[in-house]
Amino acid sequence: MKLEEWFDTLQTKAETIEQKWPQASEHEKLQLADQLFQLRQVSDRVVDLWLQFEEKLSSAIRQIKRLEGQEDGQDEDFAELNGYKHEPHDNGKPEAEGVYAKTGQSSSISAQKELKAALANDGNAAEEHVPASAASMQKQSYLDSHREYEHMFRKGEGFYHLRMYQDARRCFAELLNESPDWESGRLYYGYSLLFCGEKEAALREFRLLSRSASSPVVTAISYNAIGCILAEERQWLEAAQAFKEAVAIKPNQRDAWFNLALCYLEDGYVHEAMETIEKVLDEESQDWEAQMLWLRAARLLQMSDPAAELAPPSGLRLPNRDLDSATLQEMASLYESLGNYHRAQICYHFLTERHPREGLAWHGLAWNTWLIAGTRRALTLMKKAISLAPDQLDFTFSYGWMLLFDGKIEESLAAFRFILLKQRDHRLAQSGMITAYEWMGDILAAKQLAKPFTEDQDPYVRSLGYYHLGRIALAEENWRLAEQYFRRVLPHSDHFREIPIYLQMCAGKLGEPITKSELLYP
Repeated sequence: MKLEEWFDTLQTKAETIEQKWPQASEHEKLQLADQLFQLRQVSDRVVDLWLQFEEKLSSAIRQIKRLEGQEDGQDEDFAELNGYKHEPHDNGKPEAEGVYAKTGQSSSISAQKELKAALANDGNAAEEHVPASAASMQKQSYLDSHREYEHMFRKGEGFYHLRMYQDARRCFAELLNESPDWESGRLYYGYSLLFCGEKEAALREFRLLSRSASSPVVTAISYNAIGCILAEERQWLEAAQAFKEAVAIKPNQRDAWFNLALCYLEDGYVHEAMETIEKVLDEESQDWEAQMLWLRAARLLQMSDPAAELAPPSGLRLPNRDLDSATLQEMASLYESLGNYHRAQICYHFLTERHPREGLAWHGLAWNTWLIAGTRRALTLMKKAISLAPDQLDFTFSYGWMLLFDGKIEESLAAFRFILLKQRDHRLAQSGMITAYEWMGDILAAKQLAKPFTEDQDPYVRSLGYYHLGRIALAEENWRLAEQYFRRVLPHSDHFREIPIYLQMCAGKLGEPITKSELLYP
């Protein structure tokens, strides 16, 4: 039996016991408990054997290096460490690096930002991101001089990589009691404390290492860890300073650069965030989370300054099929918000290949295809989306909107009326009706539909109403009224990018000057 199959068998036994327990009689529970005890004995034996194997493997590697003359020939600067090694994500995302674990959209620090944080997702993600073998972090000469304590280190390291953090903490505490200057042991101890929930104690250990460690890598990693803990407390300024210390010591530490950029973004320094994350993109073009961080920063910058010219860095590459679905979906949304419809289209194309029965993916592909190539190529794709999700009225609205801009006003009105029969207060369908009436010259009907929007509780819906009324006033050549309506539209919104143009048009017709700030902040 293969090793994987053997472990699968053990897992199945544990799952079976868990499933049977709620309905089991007292006698059956005793039998199940005995089986659990046997499985625990197997687990403990596996741990012991693994630790022995790890020790023997490390000894063999050490001996071979000595025979090859690599024992003390160079300070590898802990090159084998290379920041942090991580176990693969269960969801198939590209592996992350660093204390800030890249954890997708749901992090404890921000639901809108992906984090390379070991503290993300209320601490659960921390267990997916562990320091590399600390043996590779210590010079061979140091290990040789501490041979009598190496077994303690190996045991703690084994517990740590098995995510048995309480046991690891105990082992490293014993090690440091005997050998307090063992830097990698103290680093492991700090992370063990952190993953056991003892944040303050972990912070003390990292601060001590940041001041006293002889290794620049250990020092930089410690500053990075300090920054992560502070970022979890939303102390952005202090966290950023810690990350700056990390990159000052090790300029090639990509994790700290990523974290620094994230702190800037969270603290509202969008330009600084973009400049910082570009350092990561220049070095590693396939860091998709770094790319998304740049895209998010770019979107925020464009919202605050629609006239800003954004030049994507050279490291911003095209998406590929290897990305997981959640990453592709978010990248598509970010690209679309920035007006990069070709890249959004690529993302949705990959999603339709992976999820051919998912209407949302087909809708995204159809919408961006329409923005690029027009109605003829997009309508078939939109019909596909509607057939897969007939209850998604927004898909039907998109279909009607395409028809409207293709000049098929009656057909588009039919689509909007169909939606309103299903849902009377569907605002998008009503908005489509307003636009159709405006184009048909039925100004009165358009006004009657638009005015209730301005009394809605939703700020976006109110803005949509003012937007429509402003356009109607333009059609009537009532420039002053149009200007007043447009100035009441919600500022900094992706949905009303034409407002500065309309304001400039009104100012020109009225013979009044308009400042740049007025164009940017309607």
